[in-house]
Amino acid sequence: MNAAARPARERIQRTLLLAVGIGALVFGTLLAGGASGFLVQIDQLYPPLGVVTVVVGVVIPALYTVLSRVLPIRPLLLIAGVTSLVFMAIQVAWPLMMKEPLLADDGTPWTQGINAIHATAAAIAWPRIMGWVYPLVQGPVVAVTQMQVRDDAALEATLDGLGAIIYCLILCGVSIAMIAAGDRQDTAAAHAREQAALEASRRTREAEQSRINAIVHDDVMSVLLAASRPSPPDSLADQARHAIGSVESLVSGRTETRDYDPEEFVAVVRSTAATVDAAIPVRYAVDGEAPLPAGVVAAFAEATAEALRNALGHGGPDSDPRVECDVDDDSARVVVADQGQGFSASRVSQRRLGIRVSILERMRTVAGGDAEVSSTPGVGTTVVLSWSRA
Repeated sequence: MNAAARPARERIQRTLLLAVGIGALVFGTLLAGGASGFLVQIDQLYPPLGVVTVVVGVVIPALYTVLSRVLPIRPLLLIAGVTSLVFMAIQVAWPLMMKEPLLADDGTPWTQGINAIHATAAAIAWPRIMGWVYPLVQGPVVAVTQMQVRDDAALEATLDGLGAIIYCLILCGVSIAMIAAGDRQDTAAAHAREQAALEASRRTREAEQSRINAIVHDDVMSVLLAASRPSPPDSLADQARHAIGSVESLVSGRTETRDYDPEEFVAVVRSTAATVDAAIPVRYAVDGEAPLPAGVVAAFAEATAEALRNALGHGGPDSDPRVECDVDDDSARVVVADQGQGFSASRVSQRRLGIRVSILERMRTVAGGDAEVSSTPGVGTTVVLSWSRA
């Protein structure tokens, strides 16, 4: 999973642990030498406890620079959380691990110089309450431990304990605030996804309603209008059966789902034109082999049929409609043009469903589909149906 796909909380936790790892490298380098450095104090602890303190205190946190990029979040947080607790145990048990009662050269346990690193890791890995408790516990742990391993260091140990609390609280507070901000972002994102799902559901219902309106207008109304004429066309029975089949498929939910080859798509367009009027010329060009979804083909067929019916019904006797069909691997385009009477778009009533529902909305309800109708009174009308593959 890439970073953009992860929840905000996880991305922030990984970034913070990366920072902890870098901090461990820096502090580990600074704490290596001197009387209070781990290179000197390793030999003052019973073996192999000296090495264990370095591994837990420096080596494992330094590995967060790599682990934060490669490990799944759950094991990563488990490692960080357990390591911080083990480090706390080392701090408490430090006097018991020493060979002598006091550290040499009036030194202080080197672990006290890197405790903020582990406090921050605890705030990142454990629940929020742990992120506040861990730094608060550092005060008495640092003070008591230092009093046991140094001679006459009560005041200095107490001040070091207070300093540890303040320093750790600052780092833990920043980490907790950042993680909380990630939680708020995740909550907002979840809400946005929920709203998007509701909007998609609404759009689906609107698309289905548009399909119902189109079927009623294209099929049912066309059959009723044809039947009301003094001399019904010979194709009336076929149109009626097609209308009944459309309504039945709508009620049952059964739709054609197979894809269509480009040649089959062209055949559907030609068949649609021939059904309206066998004399309508169809020019076509195919440049590709990628199939088209059934829903796209259905939208083209239905919108093409409506555009041709409009041309023949409203364009006048000399409209001479023609169809041009072009399809390739990335797109499909059908143009229905006539030389009829044309019309002014501003004078078409919004209650006229033919263009708005049966052509424009019919194409726009499929992903990548679009339609455009242009007309000039006395010149003719051009309907452009288009679809682009996502």
